[in-house]
Amino acid sequence: MHIYGILIILIQVACAVHCVKTGRPYWWLFVILFFPLVGSIVYGIVEVLPDMRHHGRRAARKLAKTIDRDHDLKRHADRVAISGTVENKLNLAEECLSTGRTDEAIEIYQSCLTGIHRDDPKILLGLANACFQAGKHAETRDTLDALIKNHPDFKSAEGHLLYARSLQELKETDKALEEYRVLAGYYPGLEAKCRYALMLKAAGRLDEARELFDDIIRNARSFRGFYKTEKQWVDVARQEMSE
Repeated sequence: MHIYGILIILIQVACAVHCVKTGRPYWWLFVILFFPLVGSIVYGIVEVLPDMRHHGRRAARKLAKTIDRDHDLKRHADRVAISGTVENKLNLAEECLSTGRTDEAIEIYQSCLTGIHRDDPKILLGLANACFQAGKHAETRDTLDALIKNHPDFKSAEGHLLYARSLQELKETDKALEEYRVLAGYYPGLEAKCRYALMLKAAGRLDEARELFDDIIRNARSFRGFYKTEKQWVDVARQEMSE
């Protein structure tokens, strides 16, 4: 076979593998396989190049953040030293979390819970997140319980997921399963549903778990771009369904 023919076949295979692994619509396979060179070029322009640019920009931002990490932390700390407003403190707490300084973040969030902010739901949610990242799961649960007690109408999908995960870590299995069941019905992404399926599997409820894993895979195929934010959960579901 001519070298160019081999090259075209290799490009086709690479595009087809990329299409399947990233969950692109399967009609792309028809385009790639039945229009050997043109189909692969079109696929590369429409699907691969935008993804490469996205990951390239994300990698650049991540590198810049790593290099400038201590500078940002110092900048926020200086602002708090000059003016200890709640806003400045919260910015510093978030920067502490992003650099792995969870204990410092917890202290800062707690220092903000005074006066008119003593039961502020956003501050409590930030504190719960810091506690969870620090491995303090009982404190996470208790903080979120206090939040809901004081603000029963407050809604946060991320806070709800944090609550379910803290219950799971504390081995409160029945309560965690109930929270995941509710979350799976409205959470804007695949993480809650996948974590629920994994808990069901661990509890021996295999049919329910497989049904959810299958649903995750089917939903992933129905919209473009899922792989950018949800790929890890689709990969988990596929792995579980293959076992």
